[in-house]
Amino acid sequence: MVRLKDIATQAKVSVMTVSKALRDEPDVSAATRARIRLLARQMGYVPDSAAQGLRSRTTKMFGVVVSSIANPVLTRTVRALEEGSREAGYDLVLCQTMNKPEQEEHCLRRLLSRRVDGMFISPVYRIEEEAPVYRELLARGTPVVLLGHPAIFCNAFTSVAPDDLLAGYNVTRHLLELGHRRIAFLSGKLFAPWARERLEGYRRALREAG
Repeated sequence: MVRLKDIATQAKVSVMTVSKALRDEPDVSAATRARIRLLARQMGYVPDSAAQGLRSRTTKMFGVVVSSIANPVLTRTVRALEEGSREAGYDLVLCQTMNKPEQEEHCLRRLLSRRVDGMFISPVYRIEEEAPVYRELLARGTPVVLLGHPAIFCNAFTSVAPDDLLAGYNVTRHLLELGHRRIAFLSGKLFAPWARERLEGYRRALREAG
């Protein structure tokens, strides 16, 4: 494994100069930076991200928690998150909850132990109004974006969610306009916010149609 000391020996400069050059610090001349970077590439130097994280107090990692990557909507979401994170210089750590609260808690605590810089979470909805692990995220100040509607146990966090009420309304109107009158609504657990919104949209369209 190539160390900064090895590059410094080859370049005939100090380890500090090598470190600054690789971090693109302005107090190292452009020519020296270019020479050191070329040497680093030729010698196969790979920065120690763990050591960098200790210095900067960041890990350059985001945690992503979803129910299952087999869900085609979440597959596309994770792909978009990975592309955006890569452009920003971050890696993703992916966890799957299988919609089980205990597995979600395990995922969140594992990500906390890895000191990720933020999390994107598709919540596991439950009847309970409190979820201790979400309180812990809030107390720690961990940056969190919810991928879906906030429920009572996680409504303190920023969320990105579709307009499910409008979706339920529009799909029911579409069926009504095709001439259908006996329209069934199938849902998951109604304590999930998206399920309640879709049901309300469905009912609203039916009421309007008499």
